[in-house]
Amino acid sequence: MDNKHWLILYDIREEKRLVKVASVLESYGYRVQKSVFEATAPDNVIKELIKRIESIIEVETDFVLCFEICERDWQKKEVYGKDKDKQNNDENFNIDKI
Repeated sequence: MDNKHWLILYDIREEKRLVKVASVLESYGYRVQKSVFEATAPDNVIKELIKRIESIIEVETDFVLCFEICERDWQKKEVYGKDKDKQNNDENFNIDKI
C-alpha cells in the first residue's frame, strides 16, 4: 500500500453532523484549519474515510472535498505561523501511526 497525501475540506450545515465529521477526520489526519485536514494514507483508507463521512452527511446541504496531492507538490508546501513544526512533520498525520 502506497501512502498518498490528501487535503480534505468540508462545509457541514448542521452542528451535530459537523462535530461527527470532524471527529472522523481527526482519526485520519491533522487539522490545519477549522474545516481543513491533511492526511497521509493509501487509497483504501481514504475510501473507508469517505464511506464513513457519507453515512453522516446530508448530500443535499453538506459538502466534502478530498484532494490527492502528489509527492512533488506536497514537498513544495510552505507553512507559516501556528503549529508550523507539526505541519512540516508528516509523522504527525501518517495513517500508519493510528
